[in-house]
Amino acid sequence: MRIERKRGGPWVNEHRSIFKFMRRTVDIHEDSGDDVASVLAQRRDAMGELIDYEAKRDRELCVTGSGWSQSKLFHGLSSHVTTDGDEGIWPVPDEAFLDSVKNRGRYVLVTGGTKIHRLMDWLGKPERDLSLRTAGSHKGQSVAGMVATGSHGSTLDETGCETHVRGMVLSTGKGEAVWLGDPDKPVLKEAWIQRFATPRDPTHFAAARVHLGGMGFVSAYLIEAVEEFYCGLVKRARVLPADWADLIAQGRFAEAMGDITQGRTPHYYELTFDPFAAEDEEVLETIWLDIETTAKPVLDAAPVSRTSFEALGEQAAKGVKQITENPLAPEMIEARLRDLIDVPGMIFDDFKEHACDERDVPRTLPQLTAQWEPHRLFGLRVDVYNAAFAVPLERLPEALRIAREMAAGTEDNIRTFSKDFVYTVRFAKKSPAEMGFLKFDNNAIINIDGLPKNFLLGTDAHVAARRLQYLLKKAGIPFTMHWGKDAQMDAADIRDQYGTAVDAYRAARKALLGERDEVFISPALERWGLA
Repeated sequence: MRIERKRGGPWVNEHRSIFKFMRRTVDIHEDSGDDVASVLAQRRDAMGELIDYEAKRDRELCVTGSGWSQSKLFHGLSSHVTTDGDEGIWPVPDEAFLDSVKNRGRYVLVTGGTKIHRLMDWLGKPERDLSLRTAGSHKGQSVAGMVATGSHGSTLDETGCETHVRGMVLSTGKGEAVWLGDPDKPVLKEAWIQRFATPRDPTHFAAARVHLGGMGFVSAYLIEAVEEFYCGLVKRARVLPADWADLIAQGRFAEAMGDITQGRTPHYYELTFDPFAAEDEEVLETIWLDIETTAKPVLDAAPVSRTSFEALGEQAAKGVKQITENPLAPEMIEARLRDLIDVPGMIFDDFKEHACDERDVPRTLPQLTAQWEPHRLFGLRVDVYNAAFAVPLERLPEALRIAREMAAGTEDNIRTFSKDFVYTVRFAKKSPAEMGFLKFDNNAIINIDGLPKNFLLGTDAHVAARRLQYLLKKAGIPFTMHWGKDAQMDAADIRDQYGTAVDAYRAARKALLGERDEVFISPALERWGLA
């Protein structure tokens, strides 16, 4: 590991929703030697020195990977630790395993700064033929960022990405690195772990699994992969049948999808709703159907590269062309541009142009997961607003009804909001982590995806998210919000939603960091009552 200190400067997250000026920057680089135990021991020493150096000067450390999170991570005097160069992946040597561990080739040690796409590529190499169980909606996140916020891939039988983690190495700055292992599935010999870390109380593992940046520097994860699997992709628009909501509330996904499944098991299901449309109008469905095979199929399908909001730039360009062909008075241009922005319309039009039925074309998880690219509108970069509410699956029909009535308006059929957002619904199982936001046995996740708060011509997306949060509370529908998105919650909300898990998180943080807890602090942790 190399640590490079630099002068500070401006920093912005990928959504461009958080801007900070940093006084100093620390770049972490991993040179990836072959002996993983020796590499981790060197990382322990280097990170310990860095943390001690900052602690003695009463500075906080803020660690970022891809900068995908929308949570407030920085205090004003923080030192910014970047991990774009901190990439390392190693197979676990045979001598490290407990005798009882099977399928040893599925385990990998990976640095927290490693990007998902690199880990996916490494796992999927020929003769490894492995895969993650689930992953975030794009491949640009760091592994630590993905796990820290409980990001999820919405596959029907999986939970958040923390489900991959069987152990973690944390640098705490107290002259040691700490090992926390999964007490329900121990993998590594303690004597081998002690070459680079001090094993600590495994009862803290559940609390630290979704660590929210508050448990130290995540040096490495022990990840358990699965055998590579294959799915066929379907993208279609249709009017949902009358019994769709009842079937979904019961978890009968294949029946809700209809004849398209042809007896196959659905692996993933995503729906995009126009919030302003009537219930008998079309919605967009993205479906992955399992493909069973006894041998690795030929994988010559093009990877999925198009995300919903890439439609905005192309569709908006058509509107700009109309304006240039039919000039308006200067004072009318801004209003005309604003009228052109119909986010649901743009997304629906683009989706239909790229609809497909490729249920027999095998793709791997990396091929089904898009690479993040910035979005553009009128030729300028436009970033996306995201908020995500997880509700119990059986309450989804009621929650969706509330969300759609909210958007449509109730006063003489006058819309309450501008058409700046869509609802995207996905599904996932309960998280094993204390602070995983997928708290219910079966979760339906309602996403509000729309124009960002700082959109020059204004936007209603974030206002709609606040209103929906209020209406769900009023209706008595329990929900949690995604940590990495715009989670509009304070300590009282977190205590109400997570209960004693808050105490477990705070206890783990104090046990692991002690007086170093002031180094790993953020406005988000303070606001949530977790620091």
